[in-house]
Amino acid sequence: MIRLILLLALATLTFCKTGQKALRNRSPMVELQTGACFGFCPVIRLMVRNNGMVVYEGKQFAERQGLDSFQLAPEELRQLREKVTAVNLWQYPDRIKSEVVDAPYATLTVFQDGQKKSVLGSIDRPAPLLELESMIKNMAEAHNFQVTQGVNPKEPAKASRQEVIVKLKPEVNAGNWIAQFSEFKLLLVRRISAENMWIVAYDSQQLDEKAAIRLFKDSEGVLEVQANQMAEDRE
Repeated sequence: MIRLILLLALATLTFCKTGQKALRNRSPMVELQTGACFGFCPVIRLMVRNNGMVVYEGKQFAERQGLDSFQLAPEELRQLREKVTAVNLWQYPDRIKSEVVDAPYATLTVFQDGQKKSVLGSIDRPAPLLELESMIKNMAEAHNFQVTQGVNPKEPAKASRQEVIVKLKPEVNAGNWIAQFSEFKLLLVRRISAENMWIVAYDSQQLDEKAAIRLFKDSEGVLEVQANQMAEDRE
């Protein structure tokens, strides 16, 4: 009987230790949150757990909106953990004042032994803080999460972007012409001819190729519209 009790106690202790370790591995290690600017700076959150799982949240001007996640490789996790330790956020004030008025702010947060420390600042923070932010962003980029460059919500997203070639009448201003289609995500990519010929990008989630060509052909000032064969070849 005593032996059975001891075995049960040992099993319970082992289970508790295993559960505590699993909980510790899922707990957050470091988090980066970026703020807005006067342009299209991506507003995102990246929270790295101790097991290497990264929780991503795209809030504004981010290519990927909403919640997602990815897993760091063991070597990536080791490097990040070493960097977090070396930077030692605990030595900095909670807010670092900035003289740059139009730059985005970012908040770095570390978690340790049930406590957390956050530091808010901009692009003129001390170098170690900027390096830690860059490391987290670069790891996200390496896993196909675009976090260093924002997107204009009025322009077609890369994933659904298609192109046509539009030839306008010589007297037509391309910027004024495209402004009439404000309900669609369009972009004047570049002028490709002295004859007022332009590559125009559109969002295939809003318009298919036939609809885009028909829309542009029916507008005043357009001489010719065709699919951009070079763009199709690149795909």
